[in-house]
Parts: sequence; C-alpha cells; structure tokens
Amino acid sequence: MTTDPAFPTLPAEKSNARTEAALARLHKAMRDIEAEIAAYQGVYPFNHGRVTQSELCRRADVKKATLQNPLHKDTTRVGVIRWLDALSAQLAHTRDGTRERVTEVADGLAAEVQRLTLALAAAEQRLVQLEAENAALRHPHG
Repeated sequence: MTTDPAFPTLPAEKSNARTEAALARLHKAMRDIEAEIAAYQGVYPFNHGRVTQSELCRRADVKKATLQNPLHKDTTRVGVIRWLDALSAQLAHTRDGTRERVTEVADGLAAEVQRLTLALAAAEQRLVQLEAENAALRHPHG
C-alpha cells in the first residue's frame, strides 16, 4: 500500500488485519476516484458529481460509522477529510465549467446526429439511383 502524507496510517500496535484491509480499500477507492475524475475531465461521474465521506466509504465498502470509532476518529477520518478538502479544491474550479462542458458535448453529439442523418438520406437516395440503374442494365428494353 502506498503511503500518502495526507492520509495517516495507524501505529503498528493499533493495527490489525481487518483494519489494514479497510485502510487499503479506502486508499484504493481514493485512487480510483482520482483516476475517474482525471478520465472525465475534472468531473466525478457518479453520485451527481459529489465526492463525500459517504461516497468514499461506499466505494471502499467501509461503513461510514467506522470513521467515527475511537481508533479512526482522529486518524483515518482526519485523513479522509483532508483528502476530500483537497479534492474539493480541485473540483471547485471545474464545477463552474461542468454545465458548459456537458452542453458542448451534447451540442457536438447533436451535430453528429444531424451529419449522420444527412449522410443516411444521401446514401438512401444513391441506393435508389443504383437500383434503378441496375434494373435498367438487367432489362435494357424495359
């Protein structure tokens, strides 16, 4: 597991296999979320674009209440909040552009549909023309 300075690990004497597995799942979910945001041009593609403690815990298959227990409240939970704050700062400057970006993509798709519709109409017209030529060649004296 990679260590992230913003995400503290528990002291070895407080650690156990179940806790380590939960921390590993949280770390993996964090990296997955970051990768998805990068892949979707700064927009989180799930949960209506919101990344919250609950969403992270859902993705990591860790009960949110786990972050409130004495073992995690001042360590793991603090790291999660710090990570969410940093992530929110990254998303904040893209949030304003999200609607424009979605509109731009939708407009591009609408233009592509229009282009394909015209191309299909032209192809259908050419098909009718070729079928007529074919019929004329098969039966030259009509």
